[in-house]
Amino acid sequence: MQQLFELQALEFEKTIQPEQVPHVAALRAAIPQPILAHYDRMMVRGKKGVALLHHQTCSGCHMQVPLGVVLNLKRDEDVRLCETCQRYLYLPADPLEFNKPAPAATLAAVTPVKPVKKASRRQLAKV
Repeated sequence: MQQLFELQALEFEKTIQPEQVPHVAALRAAIPQPILAHYDRMMVRGKKGVALLHHQTCSGCHMQVPLGVVLNLKRDEDVRLCETCQRYLYLPADPLEFNKPAPAATLAAVTPVKPVKKASRRQLAKV
């Protein structure tokens, strides 16, 4: 799955650099043909073929995945598809990959929200 995820990352770029072409060819050769065929069908439709699994949720369709599927992926027993969006599910080896802090510029751009005052009974009676 990691090879398929890496292939997707390279192919979804706007342009593939000439030095990356042999790497892409090597990744395609290492992936079994039935899996690659399904992945290519998704790519032709303009969709990503692999979705990350985070907190038992598919990142492609944001639907919850059954616990049995997650356990199979953790044990690396089988390749699994999301039942909703039909993307291959990829569970990264490093679970901390999702918990990286947001960049400081993003946090600075958030403006605090002022609390709204409740109307008093007197104010409501005037209306």
